[in-house]
Amino acid sequence: MLQDFRDKLRGMTAGILVAILVIPFAFFGIDSFFLSGPDVEQVASVNGEKITQFQVEQGIALRRQQIASQFEGIDPSLLGDEQLRAPVVDALVREAVLFQQANSQGMAVSDEIFRDVIIGQEAFKRDGRFDANIYQYAIGRLGYTPKTYRQRVEQELLVNQLMSGIYVSSFNSPVELEAFLNLSLEERDFHYLTIPLKKFDDIIEIDEQEIAAYYQEQGTKFDEPEKISIEYIRLDADSLMDKAEISDEQIRAQFDVELASAGDTTRWHIAHIQVDEQADGSEQAVINDIKARLDAGEDFAELAKSYSEDAGSAQQGGDLGDFSPGSLPEYFEKALETLEPGEVSDVVAGDNAVHLIRLVARIEGQKPVFEEQRERIREELASAAVIEMMPRYVEELKEKTYNVDSLESAATELGLEMGISEPFSRSGGTGVSADPGVLEAAFGDDVLEHGFASEVMELQDQQYLVIKLKERIPAHRKPLDEVRDTIAATLKARRAQEMALAKSRELQDKLEAGATVEALAVEEDLPWQVVANATRFEAPADPLLLAAVFAQPAGASLPVVGETASSSGDVVVYSLARIHEGDIAKLSEDEREGLGRSLEQMVVSREWRAYEETLLAQAEIKR
Repeated sequence: MLQDFRDKLRGMTAGILVAILVIPFAFFGIDSFFLSGPDVEQVASVNGEKITQFQVEQGIALRRQQIASQFEGIDPSLLGDEQLRAPVVDALVREAVLFQQANSQGMAVSDEIFRDVIIGQEAFKRDGRFDANIYQYAIGRLGYTPKTYRQRVEQELLVNQLMSGIYVSSFNSPVELEAFLNLSLEERDFHYLTIPLKKFDDIIEIDEQEIAAYYQEQGTKFDEPEKISIEYIRLDADSLMDKAEISDEQIRAQFDVELASAGDTTRWHIAHIQVDEQADGSEQAVINDIKARLDAGEDFAELAKSYSEDAGSAQQGGDLGDFSPGSLPEYFEKALETLEPGEVSDVVAGDNAVHLIRLVARIEGQKPVFEEQRERIREELASAAVIEMMPRYVEELKEKTYNVDSLESAATELGLEMGISEPFSRSGGTGVSADPGVLEAAFGDDVLEHGFASEVMELQDQQYLVIKLKERIPAHRKPLDEVRDTIAATLKARRAQEMALAKSRELQDKLEAGATVEALAVEEDLPWQVVANATRFEAPADPLLLAAVFAQPAGASLPVVGETASSSGDVVVYSLARIHEGDIAKLSEDEREGLGRSLEQMVVSREWRAYEETLLAQAEIKR
């Protein structure tokens, strides 16, 4: 059962909340979160309802984990507390506003709805049925009690109700649809050239004075919050596996038990034709006729498809599959004992029907071989031994880590490894410091202020951890030497952007004077391209360029020259040469319906954003 828990929960706990949503939130692009926590320092308030520092710190930690799991290899510097703090606070504020609005509209979640939502979640099921143990375990891993988790789910369901009301009330008129279809089918031709920022790398020099000035002006960007590192001992099944001494005699004894219980390993592959009993006894004539036709050489499977009244096997030619002795009715097994593969029995009566039974094949099983099973048995015996050993080791871990100067001595005595974490802030880090329970213990008074080892924490079933403060790093500003290269790169990128924009304005002037994109690109040694018959939603061009080209009004005097940034940050200069109205008559009915649905989604998204912004503007928000 413990392994079932692990299998069910692998990669799941961080996504439980997302699964209950009918309409996804767009506060972050992935999800929003609103965790309950202790009554601590207020960061913001919404109409008098406070958002605490604890909520923000937990939100930052979860947000960091979400991004890291979606974008492998992302630069850790992009996931700092300061980069994530503002969007997290904004999400918490927005959700608080929406939740309050839902409450004010008299919306509520009944016990039955909450029960149905929870019971219906695959994350909380084992063998297809809701499992209360998995439920409690999973929400506990997220830092919830049943009460606080219910509050969280009810908040999201209420906001969902509010959103649904806006979504289902939205509509678009035939006039809007026609206009949208015309815009969707409109085609445009344009030329463009790209001014890569790296073109200016070799001519840009950043001196020490510029770096120092930037550091002086933007120093807060390099502020680091208080961080700590911890030493820890992890106790789990893997760490004890090498302590489970399993002898060859134990393995042999277990093998002998399995061998004895295996019994006869022969299996029968069988098929049958079934004719149900009738009040007048007419089934005998039917089954005898089928038997005669079989004796005459007709195909068993075809006769089964035509005459067998066993709906479950008739269309499979009467095939019932494989069975081991002792698993079939007695009359079946008695008939099979006299048959050779391919033979059909005489008429057999049983279970209110008569049968013709065919032994398709006899599958002779092989007895297990000791050498082939040795390692599996050893691992299973070792796992069982570890489970028995675990309570004793937990108690010893508690005793040996009580009031110690370092966890190293306890780890040595117990034969366990001691780890040391990377420095992390109150928002968490990676590895053990990503766990909310560890984070809470690490910044608690006992560990942080008094230097005590923590209590032995059970992070997961049969997985324990004890921690102790290793190093405390006060909040500080990174020294200039540490961030010099980062500042230089920032200033260089800014200078390259300025130079690219200056070159863009120069080229636009020449285009407006009659030059062509192709000629200028060749002259300046820049990449260029022409795009014909582009639509708003389909063209072999960068999305930002496409948006800029179609932002030009349809009645503009052509050619129209402009600039935009590409998705990579380079500067693009374009010349719009042709605008051709769309022809709705070319649309099939399916295409028309599909575009209509796209319009509906755009309209409802726009209306929801407007409604949300109105609520935010009306709310009393303090930060």
